[in-house]
Amino acid sequence: MMWRTTVRSLWKNDQGVSEEFTSLPTLSVVMMGFSLFLLLLVHTYTAYQERMNYLEEYQIADAIAEKLTNPECCWMENGLVNVPTLNLSMEQIKVIREQYHFSNLSFVIRLRYDEQVYDFPEPLPSLTTNQVAVERQIGVYLNEAQTTEGTFTIIVWRTT
Repeated sequence: MMWRTTVRSLWKNDQGVSEEFTSLPTLSVVMMGFSLFLLLLVHTYTAYQERMNYLEEYQIADAIAEKLTNPECCWMENGLVNVPTLNLSMEQIKVIREQYHFSNLSFVIRLRYDEQVYDFPEPLPSLTTNQVAVERQIGVYLNEAQTTEGTFTIIVWRTT
């Protein structure tokens, strides 16, 4: 007796129904959701890093302002900014600026009083971006007969 068996090919099996295309829309929705989650995560991280850089620059500007409005500073006299002495102290300001150039930072001192604005040691460059400023209310000594209120502002920016 001979047993007869038929071998069916897997490629030509017509008995099963394949539903592989019904899961594609669901899979694409899941992948888009995952992509949006990753995009949101990356955006959150970059925004956090950017804000931390601004905070660091603000702290540097505050430290510079504290250093330059210190009563022991050469242009500070009795808690007032002595404008004639400040005009003569340009070399000292440039030396302090050079110390911050190693960190790719630069700053300008802006003194504002009586609707007049003066930048030391030179005017603020027009091409600077992402500036951070710290402003302090301070008295300004103009001459022996005149003292007025003003603002002492430090503007810091990255050079590269």
